[in-house]
Amino acid sequence: MVRLKDLSYQYKDNTAPTIENISFFIRKGEVVVLAGQSGCGKSTIFRCINGLCPRFFEGEKKGGIYLNGKESTPLRICDISRLVASVFQNPESQFFTTDVLSDLVYACENYGVPKGEIETRLNRIVSMLSLSPLIGKKLSELSGGEKQKVAIASTLMLNADVLLLDEPSSNLDYQSIALLKAILAELKSKGYTIIVIEHRLYYLADVCDRLIVFERGKISRIYEGVILKAVSNEELHLQGLRGLHPFQNTVCDLAPKRGSGPLLILDNLIFGYEKFTNILKGVSFSVYPGDKIALIGRNGCGKTTLGKILCGLIKEQQGCVRFMESPLFSRDRNRVASYVMQNVDFQLFGCNVYDDLLLGNERSPNVENRIHSILSLLGLSALESQHPTTLSMGQKQRLVIAASYLLNKRINVFDEPTSGLDYGSMKNVCDLIDSITGNENASIVITHDYEFILSVCNRVILLENGKITRDFPLKDTTELEHIFKEKL
Repeated sequence: MVRLKDLSYQYKDNTAPTIENISFFIRKGEVVVLAGQSGCGKSTIFRCINGLCPRFFEGEKKGGIYLNGKESTPLRICDISRLVASVFQNPESQFFTTDVLSDLVYACENYGVPKGEIETRLNRIVSMLSLSPLIGKKLSELSGGEKQKVAIASTLMLNADVLLLDEPSSNLDYQSIALLKAILAELKSKGYTIIVIEHRLYYLADVCDRLIVFERGKISRIYEGVILKAVSNEELHLQGLRGLHPFQNTVCDLAPKRGSGPLLILDNLIFGYEKFTNILKGVSFSVYPGDKIALIGRNGCGKTTLGKILCGLIKEQQGCVRFMESPLFSRDRNRVASYVMQNVDFQLFGCNVYDDLLLGNERSPNVENRIHSILSLLGLSALESQHPTTLSMGQKQRLVIAASYLLNKRINVFDEPTSGLDYGSMKNVCDLIDSITGNENASIVITHDYEFILSVCNRVILLENGKITRDFPLKDTTELEHIFKEKL
């Protein structure tokens, strides 16, 4: 169904190929996972298969790509798109309308699919992905996880034989990931050929036929699906991969040790995007120096909205925020708080990686050494002169987190900071959050990443239906595991 033969690709203006001599064959009805450290070439393979390289991302391609036995080079990209449907790492990059319903049917309408067939597909996909509550909404109102579901749904509407999914679980809550797994299994049983680029491997162990591991643009290891579940977390970690068994760890003692009063107080915060519909319904809690809080909850429950309020990007409609016991008005919050967005493309401004970190820090003492130090810690030193928009998603995330670190704020909010990160990069980000927080500052991490929470957070807050329903120190994993499996 999909065959790569000695495939190499070098982007325009790059001095070396991103991928070299890649060969593999995927049969009809197989699910194959591509994994590896950020920047190893996975997304380039994705772009080569769907035709974006070299038609959109200019460069030189060598070797062959065969779809249904036909070499893809002579094919027009519109012909390839009838065979291959793609879910991109950033779902916003594939939205073409302003509301959910029109975006779901957009591609089918462009292909001239009969109206009755569109309605049949729409009803099936909406039911499959439980999208009914989103149908009447604008895309701008959705959470990151909800946008990801819409992107997956719009791709399934095409009925293409081959599905490419780039980090499809990155912003999804635990139950949505379980639903994604069930959908992949169903599509596999119907004969779809599925290629998944993923860092979070645990949900794919039961459905994938092969795991292909990449390192520096080449295939380094292939695991057959029948033996994959027996592979230990430790073996995968040594290759820079996430573990297959996230709930193995049972004991930790990261609970915060408090010796002073609260740094930040949130008192009865209320906010809604629509009249008479509040997404936050009286949120109250205190943040203490040294807190590394995991803010968890289902997709669309208001976590990102709360993060934006804390940083002054939007203003609460009722309630108040206090910093060091004094009122902290929305317009003043960026003085004490930093925010790493879920879509980090919105926070890239420099002409190269170094300039992006220098921006706003020109007068900071010893800034050059600090920039080089943080680039080294996050494995970005070799990319110092590269334009930020040319980086992989994981590299972009590390860059924006580094920029937040250099700002040295008292309150630091991170929205899904590990969604595109491999194991090694995740651990580096954990070290950075530890360093940012210290004993005087505080960090709030909006996340669905269980492994990440255990690695860095010392307190967990659960947001449900616009209210805080659980707030506990992370002394062991029993309660957290229960919440993930039952509440998220």
